[in-house]
Amino acid sequence: MLPFTYREIERAWRQNLKVSIVKTRENPHRLLLFYAVECGLKAVIMKREGLSRTDRNSNISQLGHDINGLLEYLKVRRLRLTGGVKMKTILTGKKHNENRPVEPKELNQMWRYGGEAEGIPSNANIENQLLNLVKWIEKELQR
Repeated sequence: MLPFTYREIERAWRQNLKVSIVKTRENPHRLLLFYAVECGLKAVIMKREGLSRTDRNSNISQLGHDINGLLEYLKVRRLRLTGGVKMKTILTGKKHNENRPVEPKELNQMWRYGGEAEGIPSNANIENQLLNLVKWIEKELQR
């Protein structure tokens, strides 16, 4: 990960969030919401630890897009994203389907490449979890 300042990470959090808040979300909005939460969690880590740059804490770059990993690092496991997300199966033969489970840290890939969550949790369920994280991040950054 390239090094970023606290100011840049916090600005990325706010800008991604602003663009993601629309009445009807599609994958690009979901993707920016995911990235907003990722940046917000990294900003919380930096604020708590008094860091001015992301490269001052190796966990920030090692955890990458792993929102649940970032939440564990922050010791707020109760806000973890639900697992068990599945994308629509792919037909691989006449009678064979390939299941596509999606880990929470892979949600950005699902939305970036046009996938949709099928069943429960749905895209809407995941969005609500991310929006709950937004509320928590806002409180943490105001402290």
